[in-house]
Amino acid sequence: MTKYVRNPFDAWMLLSILALMMFSLIMVGSASLEVADVRYGSPWHILLRWCFYMPVGLLVMWAVSNVHPSWWQAMAMPLLLVGFVLLIVVLVVGSNINGATRWFSLFGMTIQPIELIKPAFVLYIAYYLSNFQERLNSFANGMMPMLLMLFFMVALLLAQPDFGNSALLMAVSFALWFVGGVPIRHLMGLFVAAIPVIAVIVMAAPYRVARLTSFVDPWADRFGSGYQLVQSQIAFGVGGITGAGLGQGVQKLFYLPESFTDFISAVIGEELGLIGILSLIIVFSTLLWRGFKVARDADTDFTRLLALGSTLLLAAAFVINLGAAMGIFPTKGMPMPFVSYGGSALIGSSMLAGLIFSVQRHQGAKKVNKRANRANRKPFQEVPV
Repeated sequence: MTKYVRNPFDAWMLLSILALMMFSLIMVGSASLEVADVRYGSPWHILLRWCFYMPVGLLVMWAVSNVHPSWWQAMAMPLLLVGFVLLIVVLVVGSNINGATRWFSLFGMTIQPIELIKPAFVLYIAYYLSNFQERLNSFANGMMPMLLMLFFMVALLLAQPDFGNSALLMAVSFALWFVGGVPIRHLMGLFVAAIPVIAVIVMAAPYRVARLTSFVDPWADRFGSGYQLVQSQIAFGVGGITGAGLGQGVQKLFYLPESFTDFISAVIGEELGLIGILSLIIVFSTLLWRGFKVARDADTDFTRLLALGSTLLLAAAFVINLGAAMGIFPTKGMPMPFVSYGGSALIGSSMLAGLIFSVQRHQGAKKVNKRANRANRKPFQEVPV
């Protein structure tokens, strides 16, 4: 029986993730007590569920990190196909929440498949770029298979509709294509072609147009399309430098929708101020720094692209969540990794972190044949593990 002797977890990255999760427990608790009391009859309902999800996320991250990257490379296509099936099934039997069909309802929980599928999509892009490098100069034979996969993924997401994750996957794909050696002429052609397509997609949905106009001037319709952004900006303004104090925020009291999920950063800004937001940015930047370092030090094209793509997905989700709450980007329901409440989002983020750790923990890892060692060892000699 052969196994790998794995490297220990990258301490800085692991501590950053644990710090974010502990911080999330505090802030989700602060933001959800009143809402949970009204919705569920118990102020602790949401926090207790979050306390259950946290160890599950850590277990998923640990399990994914234990698997050698070569196995993930072999499973890239099967996992992506499972992802396509889930996206189709959710359109047929999924629950419609706030006008979108993105979730399964199972045993009283809502599961959003795309959060679990994004790691599989990164696996596929890394697998393709590392195994078919010689095809990339040909658009028809090299780029077209990846484009078709991206097209079908985006089409299924837009049918939900989920424009935010569609744009996220397109952006990360372009970044990986650039790093992975796709010719610039192909990327420039795709970029130019994508601009009118994205414009048509945005203009075709009135609610997307409303989000765009409210982003430009949310106060023009502060009780309508601009309501969320206005309430979020009020929260940041009230928080100032040092914040109103932990638990002392007002916007979470049914003024700010989704205060413990998509707009958790606004609650942090109000209660802990600029100091709290900067501290959050520093901790998350540490996580990203270590992720990019793992990608830089990777010894194969596949592991380099896998670690890079996983880190980029975490980075993009963080920037979009914080930027949308501050009014830098149009409002989009993108949870902040490891901080926003949401079981599917936490499991998805844990899978991405686990993939990065899988690359890092197996970097230069050696195989140990335990059966041979056991047969040849001397009495009382310990077997290496």
